[in-house]
Amino acid sequence: MRDPRCAAIAERLATPLRVAVSGRAGVGRSTVAKALARAGSLAVTTGSDADLHVYVIAEVVKPEDRVAIGAVTRPVLTVLTKADLIATTEAGRYPQGPTSAARTRCRQLSDRTGLSIEPLVGILAVATLDDELWTGLRALADGRVTEVQERLVQELDLFGIAQATAAIRLGATRTEVIALLRRLSCIDDVVHAIEVLGAQVRYQRVLDAVADLETLAVTDPRVGEFLCSDDTVVARMMAAVDIVEARGIPVYRGDTADAHLRRAMQWRQDKSLAGSDIVRGSLRLWAEVGGTV
Repeated sequence: MRDPRCAAIAERLATPLRVAVSGRAGVGRSTVAKALARAGSLAVTTGSDADLHVYVIAEVVKPEDRVAIGAVTRPVLTVLTKADLIATTEAGRYPQGPTSAARTRCRQLSDRTGLSIEPLVGILAVATLDDELWTGLRALADGRVTEVQERLVQELDLFGIAQATAAIRLGATRTEVIALLRRLSCIDDVVHAIEVLGAQVRYQRVLDAVADLETLAVTDPRVGEFLCSDDTVVARMMAAVDIVEARGIPVYRGDTADAHLRRAMQWRQDKSLAGSDIVRGSLRLWAEVGGTV
């Protein structure tokens, strides 16, 4: 369908999650915003149109942080930035890796406050290794003085330099070092937490789109056919699965006829709209793969 009204609905559905970044001055808000913008799947905004908020803290959750977080009306993820400082000062207590200290701190803070908190080494999340920096890192790894040492500290900090040069000594390539720095930054974990938090937003977008399409279907039978199609029903199911899993409720997964039927049976007693969407989509998939009673 090339109806401009349908195109506008599809565009709203495809819009990335809009994230606003806030926090006290000096905690690294701009670095976190830059890191999220570079992640590619999110749209960082400063306006009131945000779907959810990322609130940035450093070291601890202060009383003013609690007040600010409590005032936000959208879903909130708290990010403990400058996590490399925790990892550097406490790494000896955590043999599992340099960021385990920050992860442990976040779990402790979450237990105390009830907030969802993720660590982030912001400086590594936005780091780039151009030719000059890569040459400088290789020089340091070889024990040689480099003219770009000051820039390396500015771009990677001591934590990033130490990890990168150690990897280079073990034979890591530039691509492998970039991947290492990204992993140590924990940015992918932060983005995943945002996506989980945004599951309700995406599901509501689907429901809003369906409501708009149902209005159009009154005068356009093609829209009604689209709403009843297998692809549309399964898309609603997947959005529903995301939202219930985000709430901590497991959903049986699998692509066989038995798996689809088992999933439908699992949710047939659930009277919520999400549960109905899961049952309907599962039965469509069950029929598609030849399921029979």
